[in-house]
Amino acid sequence: MAEPAYVDVVWQHLRHALGPAPEPRPAVLLDVPDGTDFRELVEEISGRAGHPRTLIDDGRRTVPLNARTGLPLVEPFGEDVRELRAWPYWNDWIGCARVVRAGREHTVAVIAHRADPAAEGVPEDASWTEKLRLVTGWEPAPRTPVDWQAAEQALGTRLPGDYKEIVDLFGCGSFDMYLELLVPGVRGLDLVDWSLSARAHGADLWRPHPVHPDPAGLLRWGVSEQELDFVWQTGAADPDDWPVLVRTDFDTWERYECGAGEFLVRLLTDTRLGHPTSRIAAHCFVDYA
Repeated sequence: MAEPAYVDVVWQHLRHALGPAPEPRPAVLLDVPDGTDFRELVEEISGRAGHPRTLIDDGRRTVPLNARTGLPLVEPFGEDVRELRAWPYWNDWIGCARVVRAGREHTVAVIAHRADPAAEGVPEDASWTEKLRLVTGWEPAPRTPVDWQAAEQALGTRLPGDYKEIVDLFGCGSFDMYLELLVPGVRGLDLVDWSLSARAHGADLWRPHPVHPDPAGLLRWGVSEQELDFVWQTGAADPDDWPVLVRTDFDTWERYECGAGEFLVRLLTDTRLGHPTSRIAAHCFVDYA
């Protein structure tokens, strides 16, 4: 058995090698100290990266392997790997392997580039709403249409076209149980009610940003149990030009020069944004109807 400190050192190497890269990088192999136990290392990494996937067990592949399912972790070893556990982690794969070299078994950690899994096969020329449907596998169900004229009249402004398309297609619900979509007329998640509540709180709510309908005021369109705020910064004459702002804590804002549709697709698939939704292999929309 290896000393726990050895496992911590391996993790520090992993953390150093992980992170956004301008282009796919080659796999990185990290030999661990002699005596490091394979299962101990798997357990230690799992405590930081979540439950692993078994790609190879007793020398046999357990799943069909391609770039989406973890093949970049296997390629450096050829036929020498006896066991391999894998973790999707942001825009990388982490692997822990038991390999045979010169007749001896070794434990090896490996890091390889991970492509955005949900973006595979999505047509480039599709609208953001259609991309979101394909990414989530959503099949629309009949629903009562939103009275957009009444909603926009109550808000005193037109709303972005991509947002209205998304609501008309998906309805009220949650993307990956992470972001809940506000929809006019839905009890508890009514876009208009949340806007009126924000106005009642006044200028202190999102300081230093004003609240809609003040000039360039913020208008919330999504919420999260993680206490994130997803808003538009109004002000542009064309609502389709409103950027998305995300408040990640009390006074930290991130700005995205795109609409809600593009932001949602990137939230689910773009590991560079850093949201946990981009780490999972399959996405969903949970309908609250």
